[in-house]
Amino acid sequence: MKKHRLDILAALIIFILALTVRITAASHILAGDHRFFMGDDDDYYYIAMSLIKEGVFGIDGEPTAYRMPFFPLFVAFWHLLFGSEPYAILPVLLFVSALIPLGTFLLGMSLHNRLAGLFASLLIVFDGDFIVYSHTYMTETLFSALVLGSMLALARLRVTHSWKWAWSAGLLLGITSITRANFGPFIGLIVLWLLWYGRSRGHTAFWQATLVGGMVLMIWTPWVIRNYVTFGVLIPFTTQGGNAYYGIYNDLHLSPQPNGMYGYWVWVIPDPPQVQDQVWDEVTLDRWQREQARAWREAHPREALQIALRQMAYVWIPEVSIYGWFVMVWIGLPALVVVTLRWHHPDLILWLLLVLTVTAMSAMAVGVGRFSVPLRPILAVTTSIAYLTIARFIQQTIIRYRMSMKIDSPIIVASMATQSGMVVRDNPNEPHPSITDEQCEAPHKQ
Repeated sequence: MKKHRLDILAALIIFILALTVRITAASHILAGDHRFFMGDDDDYYYIAMSLIKEGVFGIDGEPTAYRMPFFPLFVAFWHLLFGSEPYAILPVLLFVSALIPLGTFLLGMSLHNRLAGLFASLLIVFDGDFIVYSHTYMTETLFSALVLGSMLALARLRVTHSWKWAWSAGLLLGITSITRANFGPFIGLIVLWLLWYGRSRGHTAFWQATLVGGMVLMIWTPWVIRNYVTFGVLIPFTTQGGNAYYGIYNDLHLSPQPNGMYGYWVWVIPDPPQVQDQVWDEVTLDRWQREQARAWREAHPREALQIALRQMAYVWIPEVSIYGWFVMVWIGLPALVVVTLRWHHPDLILWLLLVLTVTAMSAMAVGVGRFSVPLRPILAVTTSIAYLTIARFIQQTIIRYRMSMKIDSPIIVASMATQSGMVVRDNPNEPHPSITDEQCEAPHKQ
């Protein structure tokens, strides 16, 4: 009971500290600076306003499938309660962001111990990328919280085999799949993971995996149907894929880039094919960009391979926090691989599969640093495990060294003797206290 109370107290302190840090970082917005500055945040705001004012998932009343639906719906719901002013829902975003270090604390405790969870949560509390995204209209904060919640629910489902956790995991995974497009392909791996680690439970594992996968399909399918009814074509995720492909696979990358990052994504919108002043519709533009990118890759296979490999590196370069790059990538990422291979922990294996999925998708599309932000919690945990393992090794080495240097010390000898059940006497000629006076005198009498 006492440990349980300490865990609750630690969780409360982590949440309050994270919220305080994020409120401090957002002080300029709270003071009245409501400008959008990330490039995508205005899109999400305008879609939310279109939903509220015109009932249309679009911009200026024009339907769109350029963004996944859940974050604009989430933003629109809270704007209905707090008003339509930009950043009126900032308290909600800050609250959600403060939940991520709390979830990291729980993740660390479940995978290793309380100290690992505490250290990992502090890494996330002061992570620069999470702090910046906590006060922007971007999907990173909500998506990271949903990914972390989904993985924690899956871990509980694996351990408890509870239908309650199966329903919770299915709901969270379904919402996550319509928040960011790059999470969709991971759902299939989750279902296989559930079947594999639940194979000893037979039919129960099968039906629970079916429930999780079925709930994801039930939540995701209405978005696909809406896109088909609205645009007349099958759009499983968004119309943004063409822009992502064509932005890295084009002739601009045949020469060195001004920013020195070969293969880095650039904004390229070609002129419409019919007349110069005609505006592209997003579906046609998406299809055209995909075709052009595919043709460019076939015409330049060597350059395309180089760009694809670079995207796998770019996705791990943080956009804000340089310490996050060092701590999370150079320590946490190798530690995740090593610890997973040594422990064979099912939850670590699932996280590693997510890391590999994000990296592989970056090689096929575009690698941007913020795509790896949702993976920071597990990298913080494995970083903590690495630090604690090194610290334990150093401590044991020092103890062995001191023992070897002071093995002849009376204190050490007394300690070792006590542990072995011996009694060390100052006077070697003094009889052992367990021997009576009569026993001592017996040999002399004989």
